[in-house]
Amino acid sequence: MSHHPELWKTVRWIAFLAAIVALGFLGVKMIDRNIAGASNGLDKILGALTNSDTRIVEGRAVISEQNEISELSLLELRMSATRSFEHENYVLKYLPTGTKKLIVRGDYRITAGYKLKPGVSLAVEGGVPVARFPEAEILGVELIDFTILSEKDGWANSITAEDRATLLRELRQQMRMEAEKSGVLDVVDGALRTRMKDLIGSDQVRIEHAESP
Repeated sequence: MSHHPELWKTVRWIAFLAAIVALGFLGVKMIDRNIAGASNGLDKILGALTNSDTRIVEGRAVISEQNEISELSLLELRMSATRSFEHENYVLKYLPTGTKKLIVRGDYRITAGYKLKPGVSLAVEGGVPVARFPEAEILGVELIDFTILSEKDGWANSITAEDRATLLRELRQQMRMEAEKSGVLDVVDGALRTRMKDLIGSDQVRIEHAESP
């Protein structure tokens, strides 16, 4: 009889551990069931994510072949850049006609996201949803407005319409480079991950960047 309390204590511990194991097993099964449910509709999820026609190929959802490369824009912001133009001219290489100078600030609408090239796909690997997308890039640099900060003509060397057009082209290229260096593209990956989590209903999502074919 003296052994009965120890026996019951052992039985209670075994029952407690069994309950913990059972709860853990049920939790894993529920997660697997959610992910499995998501994997059954991978093509629909990828279609909603990219607004494209999709299909299943060897268990992986891919974008259907299309004639034109479409885009997935996930971020839009407004940025500004300033650029100057200066040119000194001469007559017969000896007589200066003065220096013309122009400084312009441009306000731009920047959009960033992904080019939906072949290779974009969505699959479940090891129970984790994995999206393969190309590297994020700047999709658009649209001029909203520009301001002439300074304009000066030489006495015989005036600013021309071609000068202004050239400066605006260079300013747009400069704006694209500054946007790429600003960290905007890192934010795009985060936006894609958040959208995937919302669509799939799981925090366990992974993004990989596919190499261009």
